[in-house]
Amino acid sequence: MCQPTGRQAAQTLAGRPAAEHQLTTTVYRNGARDPVRAWAKTATLTKSAVTYNAGALDLAHEAGAHMVEVFDGGDCGWTGHRDPDKAARTLRTTEDAARWPISTPGAAERSGRAQT
Repeated sequence: MCQPTGRQAAQTLAGRPAAEHQLTTTVYRNGARDPVRAWAKTATLTKSAVTYNAGALDLAHEAGAHMVEVFDGGDCGWTGHRDPDKAARTLRTTEDAARWPISTPGAAERSGRAQT
């Protein structure tokens, strides 16, 4: 049996709060509002990216790698959007990469090639 991809799981989950609990809007602490479908999709994709990166870093560590090359959007900061320390195409320690597996919710995969 094939397991769903992160995107497929996000699509499936996105409709459940509205269908099962009549939830249609997520209200954040700052008062911002988003459709619950958008929140569910972002939450699922974020958890999927964090999990993927944790597994990749575990394998790199087991292989004796101490550094990884980061793949991220060109404007993505290391710890968040406003961080002037840009992440893309940088080499980071596996420990640093484990502390920041993604920079923002919804971010894509972060680390790539391992280097020993």
